[in-house]
Amino acid sequence: MDIEIGKFTLESLTTGMYSEPESCFREYIQNAVDSLDAAFSEGIIKPEDFRIEIIIDGTRREITIRDNGTGVKKDLVGKTLLDIGNSTKLHTTNRGFRGIGRLGGLSYCKRLSFCTSAVGENVKTLITFDCDKLKALLVPGQSTEHNLQSVIEAVTEIKVMQEQSSAHYFIVKMEEVDDISSLLDLETVKDYISQVAPVPFKERFYWGREIKKELLENGIAIAEYPIFIGESFESLSQVYKPYKVTFEANSRAGVSKDEILSLSFFKINDGSHKMIAYGWYANTNFSGTLVDERISGIRVRQGNILIGDGRTLAPYYKESRFNAWAIGEVYVISPNLIPNARRDDFEKNTTFSEFTIGLRDTIGTEITEKIRAASKIRNNPIQKTIKKVERDIAKVEEVLTTGFHSSTEKDQVAARLEATKRDLYTIPKNAPVEVLAQKTALVEQLNKLMDEVHESTNFRVKKDIPSNFSKAEKKVIQAMMEVLSRNFERATVDSLYHEFLEELKSGGKK
Repeated sequence: MDIEIGKFTLESLTTGMYSEPESCFREYIQNAVDSLDAAFSEGIIKPEDFRIEIIIDGTRREITIRDNGTGVKKDLVGKTLLDIGNSTKLHTTNRGFRGIGRLGGLSYCKRLSFCTSAVGENVKTLITFDCDKLKALLVPGQSTEHNLQSVIEAVTEIKVMQEQSSAHYFIVKMEEVDDISSLLDLETVKDYISQVAPVPFKERFYWGREIKKELLENGIAIAEYPIFIGESFESLSQVYKPYKVTFEANSRAGVSKDEILSLSFFKINDGSHKMIAYGWYANTNFSGTLVDERISGIRVRQGNILIGDGRTLAPYYKESRFNAWAIGEVYVISPNLIPNARRDDFEKNTTFSEFTIGLRDTIGTEITEKIRAASKIRNNPIQKTIKKVERDIAKVEEVLTTGFHSSTEKDQVAARLEATKRDLYTIPKNAPVEVLAQKTALVEQLNKLMDEVHESTNFRVKKDIPSNFSKAEKKVIQAMMEVLSRNFERATVDSLYHEFLEELKSGGKK
């Protein structure tokens, strides 16, 4: 029996597959990182030389995505790029594995091309899709003689040209991009990539260092790749995850400032107690829905690429609305959790069922309880005061451990402790006995901390400045930290300090 695959299958795999045009960036990026991983395993390139570049030229209506991975060998180009749904990739080692992601751009431009070269070959191969012709062939009732294979043959052109044998790359180019889509809006695309792609945390998001440290201690290495975007090769800037220390939240009382106070980590295991996923979420004041949708919701990532969006895990909370109050990520570990074709969820199997149970038991329950507890505290002035004092104490203990940035900061910490102590005296003498006991214990703790602060000589700059710096240079650096401490919050000073320290360690001394 002869089976013929109809041409309209191609439409289902392009326009019908993805709910938003930006998804094509995710597909091309995941293919790029797979190629970079392969190039590293083959000894072609080192991770520090990885590079993915995205050019969005709104004037010319062109999009270019380039990586310096393995490329595709000449003899394999046709099969690799023109076979549909016939990828040799494995889902256990690759992010893209169904062989359809490269079709993502067909619906949004007039010409889609792939240009590639592999090490050791002195040629490059260019495959071009005529998207206008493709659309004409897919008009219902016309060109009925065509099937899937003949359509592909009719709309593609292959050219082989000279290239240096040392070259290795893959370039996706979309020409005459549909200007009614959002694909040519640089900021929209940048925001999308910052949430979806396997990019690093910003250096100034100091919680990112704690997240990576915790993951590594649990044997989990999260792959990160340098992705650069701009209107031209001269205007490229690196993309980072959008997480930040402080943010705004919206509640019935209006918009208020909130911040990450600490992190909680959690594991999700299957029925055999093997780890399925590992995650983190931020402990905040949980004061309402996050205004910045780029960071709201616990996000699921496989290979550090987003599955779904910020709303995907909402059904696993006791109240789905609480997902938008939360910040965090869940990193998939198990190879048995397989993304579906649209990458908006996972294939339904036993591991997925165990995963959903784990989500309900961890974030679904824990965050819901913390949000309700935070709400009770906000509605109880005495408990609100005690909670604030406890947070202030925790912050001072952290400063004493890590060290002061400057003498200015030391004075600021001492002044804040005095203010915190005054806050406690707002608790009335007729408060419940257990509250008065808490008050007494906190006052004693504050008095002890005040003594420790006054006696401390733990300054970060003194112990971290490279030993080969002169006394004059050290004084300049200390003066700079004094100025920063007078003008910025500790979180900002801490981030700038880390950047400055890394610059010193890398030999950036002027």
